[in-house]
Order: sequence, then C-alpha cells, then structure tokens
Amino acid sequence: MRKAKRGQNGFSLLEMLVVVGIMMTLLAFAIIQSFGSMESYRANAAMDMVISQLRVARQLAISQRRNVRITFSTASSPQTITYTVMPDPGDTVTPTPVTVPIPNIVKFSGFTGEPDTPMLFGTCGGNFGICVAGVSGGPPGMYFNAVGQFTDNTYVNTLNGTVFMVIPNMPATARAVTIMGSTGRVRSYNYIGSSTWNQ
Repeated sequence: MRKAKRGQNGFSLLEMLVVVGIMMTLLAFAIIQSFGSMESYRANAAMDMVISQLRVARQLAISQRRNVRITFSTASSPQTITYTVMPDPGDTVTPTPVTVPIPNIVKFSGFTGEPDTPMLFGTCGGNFGICVAGVSGGPPGMYFNAVGQFTDNTYVNTLNGTVFMVIPNMPATARAVTIMGSTGRVRSYNYIGSSTWNQ
C-alpha cells in the first residue's frame, strides 16, 4: 500500500514579495507622517514649558505671599522664560531667578495673518510673540501678585495677555498661551488652520 503524498506547507516567493511590498509601503507612509509630527511635538513641548513655568510662578506667588516677576527673552538663543520671586524689604538674600529655555527651533513669534485667540487679548500687530495689555513684548514689569493675579509693576493693575509661539515658516505649528489678569488663569491653544484656534 502506498502512502498519499502530502502537499508542502509554506509560502511561495510571490506571496512573500507581496507581503514585503505592503510592509514597505506602510513604513514609507509612517516615515512621511512622522516628519510633520516631530515639529508638532516640539511646538507642544514649548507650549507646555511656558504653561508649566507660568503656573509654578503663580503658585509660588500665592504660597509665599510674594510678587513673582515674569520675563520672556526673545533675544537669547534658545529663547527663555524666567520667573523671579521678588524680595521683601527686610530680606538680606536676593532670590535667584529661574530661567527655562524653550526648544531651540520654536520662537516666541506669530506669523503673517495670525488670528487672535478666542480670549481676544490681541496680537499686537502680528509677528511679535508676546502681547500683554496691548503692548508688544509686554510692559516693563509683569508679575503674579500674592493673590495670583497677573499684574503690572504696581501689583494692582491686572494685565491680560497672550504668548504666541511658532516654528518659523510653519503656521501649522503655531501655539498660544493666554493669561487672564484678574485670576491668573492660563489657557493653551493650538492653531488648526483656517483662522481657528483649538483649546
């Protein structure tokens, strides 16, 4: 009696080539998509850095019952945000400023035709990234006071403002952080095109 021959199991060369071709096509799409998302990631990292430093500064002002000065440096590279706890008149030690850089590729800036955020605190005419109380770059002194309000150097007059960030020549990476003076509340926005900001 003869045994029946079994067919060989496995894949043909043609089937393997088709699978490899599909995998390479999917990999190519993933690589192309990752280029745009890397810039978006850096813009989000800059926005998160600004938000976290503003919130830390506000919390310090409230918990220590001191005024905390906020400074944005647009001349340095990378650009930075700094907060400094202001000394009381009887203090013998001058507090050390805390300076944090944003990712180097991201700038405190807007882009041509950039719309205002839904908070409507202004853009100060466009390409300058800091717009506080209608002043490009903000007034000479910006502070969180002891009750958490965002104020000028009198510590009483509240200031509303927006910090705009973008990777130059890439409007899709635009981000904005608004500060409401009366409460010190900080909000973030992503630019989603067509003159629209998404919170």
